[in-house]
Amino acid sequence: MSTTNYGEPAGRLVGVGAGCRHVREHGARSAAPTVVLESGLASPLQTWEWVQRSLGESVQTIAYERAGCGWSTPGSGPRSVPRLAGELRELLTALGVEGPVVLVGHSFGGLITRCYAETWPDDVAGVVFVDALHPEELRRSATQRRGMAWLEQSLKLSAARALFGLGRKQAREQFSDLPEEAAAAARARLHVSATWRAAAAELVSWKTADPRALVRGRFPSTVGVGVVISGESLRNDVAHRKLQDDLLTLSNGAFPVLAQEASHFGLVLQRRWAELVADTVRKVISESAAGSAVAGGTGTTEEVR
Repeated sequence: MSTTNYGEPAGRLVGVGAGCRHVREHGARSAAPTVVLESGLASPLQTWEWVQRSLGESVQTIAYERAGCGWSTPGSGPRSVPRLAGELRELLTALGVEGPVVLVGHSFGGLITRCYAETWPDDVAGVVFVDALHPEELRRSATQRRGMAWLEQSLKLSAARALFGLGRKQAREQFSDLPEEAAAAARARLHVSATWRAAAAELVSWKTADPRALVRGRFPSTVGVGVVISGESLRNDVAHRKLQDDLLTLSNGAFPVLAQEASHFGLVLQRRWAELVADTVRKVISESAAGSAVAGGTGTTEEVR
């Protein structure tokens, strides 16, 4: 029988500015770059459980919860993408992470990893985009524009339901693809209204921002880039492939990986696809170490069914 206390953080709380962030580090620090995992909206750090397990002990990985999410204390506003990237930098400084890192961003987290890499390129060895949002997503995708109002209202409704103690039955059905203890820990904080309010604030700030302010050009040629794409997202949005192809132009060493049968969330929550993401991270680390990103190219899409 598990003795885990889900009323306590699964990782540790790290002081950042006037608040703290909930962080889970896995693996040992080594000569290889530290891998930093950036989640989607309202996603607890357990989202990365399978990826962290797959990368194992030989690679240090850091999963964390942004301000207001899970066990992390709320942050000051507005919750813009540049502010979120800056707060990540403050966290890495507090953790004593030195040397270039490999950033892995899922969904909304892809905006933050891109902003970080463009702002502090010398601190980044590589980036892996996992079905990542594009800064111009709302301008170039009619599907995303239609769904944005629904998503914003859904986040605000979830905040209200959590405030009044509703929705616990639905919460029990979430994260079912994760290991049992990780799933239970993730569910334990879904009833916290601040998680949903923080996610809504991030979404609104991005939605109202000028996308040109989030685009600063290509990465240095030494930064490797992997772009993992779910087949579900391609089928649901005709613009998704072009937006993902655009991410491939950020670096000479960029390469695509298409997971035909994966869903948007399944890429990180389901073990099979999380291991594919981990393999992509390993490839980016390897190419970074070999310096092959300089002479790389978009190459042929690796397709996995």
